[in-house]
Amino acid sequence: MKFFVNSILYSYSQILFSNRRWLGALVLGATFVSPKIGLMSLLGVLISNYSAHLLKFETSKIESGFYGFNGILFGAATVYYYQLSPLFLLLIPLFIVITFLIAAVLENHLAVTFNLPGLSLPFIISLFIYLIFLSNYQDLQYAVNATDEKMFSFLPLMVKNFFKSLALIYFQPNILTGIVIAVGLLIFSRALFVLSISSYLISGVVLQAILPQQAESLMVLVGFNSILTAFALGGSLVLPSGKSFMLAMLATPLVVIFTGFFSVLLTKSGLPVLVLPFNFITLATIYSLKFRKDQTELVLLYFKPGSPEENLYFHQNKQSRFENFKFFFPELPVWGEWTVSQAHDGEYTHKDKWRYAWDFILTENGKQYENEGDLVEDYFCYGLPVCSPLSGKVVTVVDGIPDNTIGEANIEKNWGNTIIIDHSEGLFSALSHLKPGSIKVKEGEIVDKGDIIAACGNSGRSPYPHLHFQFQTDDTIGGFTHKFPFAFYLEKRDEKLELKTFDYPVVDSVVQNLEKHKLLAKAFEFKLGESYRFKYKLDGKTIDEEWTVKIDIYNAKYIESSAGGFAYIYNSGKVFYFSSFTGNKNCSLYYFYLSAMQAPLSFHEDLEWEDSYSVAELPTGFVRYLSEFFIFFGSFLSASGKFRYKKDEDKNSIVLESEIFLHGKNLFSWYGKDFKTSVNINTDGIIDWFSFKNGDDEEVFVKRIKKEEETG
Repeated sequence: MKFFVNSILYSYSQILFSNRRWLGALVLGATFVSPKIGLMSLLGVLISNYSAHLLKFETSKIESGFYGFNGILFGAATVYYYQLSPLFLLLIPLFIVITFLIAAVLENHLAVTFNLPGLSLPFIISLFIYLIFLSNYQDLQYAVNATDEKMFSFLPLMVKNFFKSLALIYFQPNILTGIVIAVGLLIFSRALFVLSISSYLISGVVLQAILPQQAESLMVLVGFNSILTAFALGGSLVLPSGKSFMLAMLATPLVVIFTGFFSVLLTKSGLPVLVLPFNFITLATIYSLKFRKDQTELVLLYFKPGSPEENLYFHQNKQSRFENFKFFFPELPVWGEWTVSQAHDGEYTHKDKWRYAWDFILTENGKQYENEGDLVEDYFCYGLPVCSPLSGKVVTVVDGIPDNTIGEANIEKNWGNTIIIDHSEGLFSALSHLKPGSIKVKEGEIVDKGDIIAACGNSGRSPYPHLHFQFQTDDTIGGFTHKFPFAFYLEKRDEKLELKTFDYPVVDSVVQNLEKHKLLAKAFEFKLGESYRFKYKLDGKTIDEEWTVKIDIYNAKYIESSAGGFAYIYNSGKVFYFSSFTGNKNCSLYYFYLSAMQAPLSFHEDLEWEDSYSVAELPTGFVRYLSEFFIFFGSFLSASGKFRYKKDEDKNSIVLESEIFLHGKNLFSWYGKDFKTSVNINTDGIIDWFSFKNGDDEEVFVKRIKKEEETG
């Protein structure tokens, strides 16, 4: 039952590019201002969704309204144009099924072949077939729809036509329906509300300028097509920005032109224009945008949509957190703490086509050698292990070149003893100046990430012992360098230890790989199929909540809460991430998501790191609502977190602490809010408890229910 109710409500909200059940319920109720149209639209979605269910179409798509919203439009349109009759009642269910079948073909074909939405094209095609077929019957009469014009006679004509335009989206002839839709839009999305008003006003001006004789008769038709086009191009299919707003407004004159064009074209056949201008302009624009070389602006929606504002926050957060992620996760080619003596664009040798390279040395108390430093053996790094940064195949080995006397360099054999490894996909790594006779691998040998392959030496153009490392795109000794980051490493500068993610070590920094801590690794493993139970108090109620680890059809792992929350997780092996959260936020999983947004699986008590949050993920109150009226001018809120590990000496456990900051920018620079969280990991590597505190509000404390407590 819940499934079918959801499928109905989501179908109604889909027409407004929304994924809110409450908005669907609001609009469903508003359609019954005209009872006949309301009933037929409801019949349309019921038959469509039941047909999809009966034919075993994908359940999630049915529930999302994917197959139902065209049925709503068809059912409503039939009563909008024709009076009821026995023939009418016989044909409508059949044509609703036809509408669904066209939608199933067209929606999926456009999605798979062109990565385009079907929009309301299935409804248009089906209604045209229906109307052309009915033209054979002379006894059918056009509908005369009662309106509430008199009730709202006090409103200016422009305002009345605006609400009529919104109502016509659902084939409603009533102003009251339009008012309800406007209120729903205002609550759901400030961006869509602004777009609806702006596009309507511009369409009126353009219509008066281009087609003054037809302005009065076409105003509502042009208005609702302009509004839908603005929704699609301004914020629903294109992420909202200043340029998306301009695109939506520039499309408005096209709506006027194509409304006039289709009006003339279809008049002879007696067919209505419907939403043809909206569909044609939107699909043509979206399709053309896919062929751009640079798609950093006017970003097309690439994930399951929420409101335009939520989509923008999600995109910005994803860019901030994962933009630099690569398909390879290389680690530093050394163990322990090493100092970067020369980095990219180095002072001495890292120039021009060889600019993207690093030199690593070992230092103690600011010195790289003991005694007088006259012998290679005096240098701390000499003879220490060198490792493979990634798994791959050894393709080149050069050995037998002797170490240099300190202060001298072998320019003839510039690179010295060298190993080159092929990591596939055109990525190679080269490790040079190795100690002669220390190379442990042969050409053609397969190595794993972290395998010891040689020792640091002083061969080639090397006046003092060090390791030269670079990425390149071929197996040539001394090949041109390729800019590619190390995935995860710790960097110490000015005694401050920071986590670096897909970054480039800088000169004079002390760097090291993350060493996996067994308790942290166990705590954040979250094995597929496992369940966890937690108990906490919220709003005076004691809640028992269960988490289950699952995987979706795209092989993405997530945690599902019994309270209706879903949190997607990713574990690189060295760092744990939460990538997104959906569903009910009044649950312990939501608080854990905020508390452990990012967690390196390596323990250092002085380690600190930062991460960003989507503004939509935090409780922001009215300030976020207000700021979103200006969303096309930029984002006025930002959210970030500072994290640290500490040791609980009393219990010998590890505590992950964080401070989350919500800041206002520009017009809202006066606004600020902070949250504090803690996650306790006990000596068994189990998340024992975690807490979340919102400013001065009561702290939410969540306790893990142990297995023995469950049975007890």
